[in-house]
Parts: sequence; structure tokens; C-alpha cells
Amino acid sequence: MVGTELAELAAAGATAMAGAVATDLWAQVRDRVGRLLTRGREGRVEAARLEVDYAELLDAEELEQPEVRARVERDWEQRLLTVLTTHPDAAVELRDLLETLRPGPGTRVEVTNIHNQISGSTHGLTLLVGKVDNLNNRTGDITDPGRG
Repeated sequence: MVGTELAELAAAGATAMAGAVATDLWAQVRDRVGRLLTRGREGRVEAARLEVDYAELLDAEELEQPEVRARVERDWEQRLLTVLTTHPDAAVELRDLLETLRPGPGTRVEVTNIHNQISGSTHGLTLLVGKVDNLNNRTGDITDPGRG
């Protein structure tokens, strides 16, 4: 593989890893990437680094710190690129992981529109930024915990 291809694969891997952090797939991704990054070495340090990165990403999401996510992704990208460069067979494993994370054909993605009301007047673009709590993932309903 050419260096550019390896860099693109490492970047895709880092992005996919970060995307999996807040999902049920994280445990699987963590284990597979941990094995990929250690490549036969003792993996306790790498496993601990992945757990620290995981906690940092969760906190960054909650505290709305996109710069932390970008830093962790760059670090993962560099670590993956190092492994891909020194162990060319690792590219197959990373591609397999990416394929696992890619939605299959016919995967249904539901999008729910939520009505937001803004009081007052606005001139130009209005952005609503925040996080949704109490979302029922099955129905898309938002429940108010104060309404018992």
C-alpha cells in the first residue's frame, strides 16, 4: 500500500473509532483495535490508553468540547498509521473493522423531527445547539421527567 492509502485508512479508522464511542459497539471496537495496536506485544498499556481516550471523548461530548475529540482522533490516527506502516497485514484487520461498523444495505435509519420554539425575534440564521435528554430510542419520543 502507498503511504497516502495508509494515511486515509488510519484516518477512517480513527473517525470510526470516535463514532463508536457512545454506542453499543464500543466494547467490540475497543477490543479489536487494542489487538490491532499491540500486534503481539503486551497490551495492558494500550488497553488503558483506549479506556482513558474513551472517558475523555464521553466527557468532551457532554461538555461540548470538539477540540478534545479532534485531538483524540489525531492521536488514534497516528497510532493506527504507525501500526499500518510497520505491519502491512494490519490493513486487512482495520478494513474488516470498518466494514463491521458500516451500516449494511437495507439498514433503516430513523430521523425524528422535533419542534423547537424560539421566543423573541431573530435576524438571520438561528442555530439550536444542545443535547436531548430522556429520548426514547424506540419511538423517538422525548419524555419530561417532571410529568410523571
